[in-house]
Amino acid sequence: MGLVVFTFKPNRIAFDVLSSEGVEFEYFDGQTPPREWFEEHLRSAVVVVIPPWQSFGKELMDLAPNLKLLFVHGSGLDRVDVAEASRRGVCVANAPDAIAQAVAEHALALVLAVMKNVVRGDRVVRSGGWGPDTQRNLITTTLRGKRVGIVGLGRVGSEAAKLFRALGAEVVYWSRSRKTEVEHSLDVKYVDFEELLKTSDVILVTIALTPETKGLISHRELSLIKPGAIIVNVSRGPVIDEEALIKALSEGRVRAGLDVYTIEPLPRDSELTKLENVVLTPHIAGFAYEALRGTSEFVAKEVVRFLKEGKLPYTVVNKEGCIKPGL
Repeated sequence: MGLVVFTFKPNRIAFDVLSSEGVEFEYFDGQTPPREWFEEHLRSAVVVVIPPWQSFGKELMDLAPNLKLLFVHGSGLDRVDVAEASRRGVCVANAPDAIAQAVAEHALALVLAVMKNVVRGDRVVRSGGWGPDTQRNLITTTLRGKRVGIVGLGRVGSEAAKLFRALGAEVVYWSRSRKTEVEHSLDVKYVDFEELLKTSDVILVTIALTPETKGLISHRELSLIKPGAIIVNVSRGPVIDEEALIKALSEGRVRAGLDVYTIEPLPRDSELTKLENVVLTPHIAGFAYEALRGTSEFVAKEVVRFLKEGKLPYTVVNKEGCIKPGL
């Protein structure tokens, strides 16, 4: 039936599912396996499961001659060479559903942290700087009545739309392809990209990183944004031109909440760490217990179906270049 190799340690439920079905598996108990580990374990792998931070391209595929399914334990595919996998007839799938709610909640948390001066207020209290003018200097605003523009109405964007609408915000979106059924079910409005930038009080970036979306928001786009608007990125760092964003933040034209960066971990000397009008978190939006457990369970069950029934995961992204399982 074939060996399943995890290049990290998933939630225990994945092992429970695979064991109950008699599927053989191995895993690396750490952050990133060394080359020697890959050389030893990929040789017999039929299915490889990787975390979103793991790159997987030609070099590693060369070590896995029996590979038929490469599964990303999360939504991001930007570190996988999908074209190379397709050339070899390797199916590539991801697991975006379970983390969508967690990432959407984190996006909302970042917006509120900026809007409500949560981090700045915390610093004031901890430093003993709470004085008679503190409340006036840290005056906040509410979400009700504000326009939230979502860039990319995928799973995360859709979940975020529900949350922001529940708090009384108007929600609009732009996506590379219009999603009429989704916009009607969520009661959100499609607008063109420039209108979203010019009219939104909050801009939420949830679009996937691709060659087309890299640098999607740069100097020109930032110049269109309303003064004082909040930009939140829970997608991938390179979707926003970080240098352009730092300039806009330094000039006080925008505010921001960021969970992702061009370089991760974010260098300690990054200009972002010196700015008061941005809230920073270390790429943790999807790292909720429920999200990790749900993702591990989904991946394990889909792997079992693939190996035992020859059925492709519904999240396979390269069906045209993907072999028929035939195991």
